[in-house]
Formats: sequence, structure tokens, C-alpha cells
Amino acid sequence: MTAPELSVVVGSVDGFPYLGACLDSLEHHCPDAEVIVADWTDQGTRQQVSERWPSVKLLSFNEPMAVPELRAAGVFAATAPYVALIEDHCVVRAGWAERLLDAHRRGFDVAGGPVENVVTGRVRDWAAFFCEYSAFLAPLPAGETTDLPGMNVSYSRAAIAAIDDLLREGRWESWLHARLREHGFRFWSDPAAAIEHAKDFGLHEFLSQRYHYSRSYAGMRNADLGVRRTLYVAGSPAIVPLVYWRTARNVLSRGRRRRELLAATPLILLYTTVWAIGEAIGYAVGGGRSLLRVR
Repeated sequence: MTAPELSVVVGSVDGFPYLGACLDSLEHHCPDAEVIVADWTDQGTRQQVSERWPSVKLLSFNEPMAVPELRAAGVFAATAPYVALIEDHCVVRAGWAERLLDAHRRGFDVAGGPVENVVTGRVRDWAAFFCEYSAFLAPLPAGETTDLPGMNVSYSRAAIAAIDDLLREGRWESWLHARLREHGFRFWSDPAAAIEHAKDFGLHEFLSQRYHYSRSYAGMRNADLGVRRTLYVAGSPAIVPLVYWRTARNVLSRGRRRRELLAATPLILLYTTVWAIGEAIGYAVGGGRSLLRVR
């Protein structure tokens, strides 16, 4: 057998049915890739993976693991020269792997694409999607870029070596990508490398997710901020108008999904208010165990 050119790491925190749809899409569209599932859900999930997708390399964790830690475990278990990261609620499309590899072969160490929402029946799902992924909403132009989504990105071995310590520390992609930019690595965005975001959120579920993500994010920054963290606590209310402005700008600039943005605006403002509260608490007292509750 030919050694795979691409490894795909799937962080598994939601289990089935999301993980099943993800692995089906990888099996169908990326048959030559090495697929690694880093899972901390339960034994039933692992058993299904082993039985239905026996070629998948399964990393099992019995203790709760943060999403960045699951990603890092998969990266370090990968054997291919290029390693892509997705999550269990992601579905890849035909040609996805080929577009990433094409960018890598042309000299780009970091490659990825946009994110499409396919759970479109409820306003609350659009609000959650816009809060998380409006910056990567399709259509995005093909070309060099400064950032890519953490759940639709592929790295060369040189890029992985440059962020090795950050991966081991369990850092989010904002830290990884900042390091790579500082070191001169080039990012490529390909609209044909889009993935589908296929997760629905309950209202209370996403409010909890926004709080824990923002608190853990702020907690990670405290060591670098030092005493300046008090300024961030005081400035946290500004997050609400700033994030909404960025979200609206991103959506309006695409020329699509404007009706969905309008309908979702009250919930986006609610979510960003909780976001601001989470960051304020994170800067004030640290991240606590919030990182382990992000999915």
C-alpha cells in the first residue's frame, strides 16, 4: 500500500450521530487518507468506530480532554507529511483533500477553506453558526490569507514543528496561527476546500458553550497579560458591540444570508453578552475547568 499523503485528525467530543456522518464523508471522499479519531466520549462510541470503520486509527481517552488536547494527540499520532484538523460535527465534500494537498504542493504550509452551515431549520442554529464561523462563511476568495478556521485547516510538517510546544500546551488555533504568521509561514484559502458544519445547538447548550469557551480563552491569555488583565476585565462590555459589528460585516460582505443574520440578531446579542461575561470572569479569576467543557 502507498503511504498516505494526508492524515485527517477528528476531535470527537459529541459522539454519534455526528461522528458517523463525519467518518462516512471521509471514507467516501478521502479514501486514501489516514484518518485518526481522538475520542473521549464513551466506550459505545469507540466500539462503533472500531466495527464500522476498522481502518480508522482510534485514540481513546477515559478522562475528559479539551478540544485542543484531542487535536494535538491526533497530530502527534499522524504519519503523513500533511495533517488536517476537523471536528466530529464536520462533513467533508468531494475534492476537499485534493484541494488541501494541491495548496501544500504549491508551497503553502497552512491550507484550508470556508465553513458552510447545513443545519438551517432554526434561528438559534444560525445565531450559533454566525457567532463561531462568520469570518469563514462562504464564499471566500481563493488566495493567500492570514487566518483559517481551526476545524478546517491542514499543516505541513514544518508548520507542525514550529507550533509543537503550543500543541503540547493545548492552545487554540489563535495561538498556533499567530506563531506561524510570526515565523513567515504562508496560509492558503481555497473555496473548493469547504466543509459542512452539521451541528445543531440548544439555546442553553450554546449559552454554556460561549461562556466556557470565552472564559477558557481569557484564562489562557492571563500569563501573557500580567497586570493588564484588569484593563481587559473593565473593557469586556465592549465585546458585545465589537463582536456583533464584526459578525454583521462578515455576513453582509458575502452578499448572502442577510435575512438569516437579521432574524438571528437578538440571539447573537444574547450569546455575545454571555461571551463578554465569560471573558471578564476568565481575566479576573482564570479559566478554571471551562476548557474541558468546550465542545
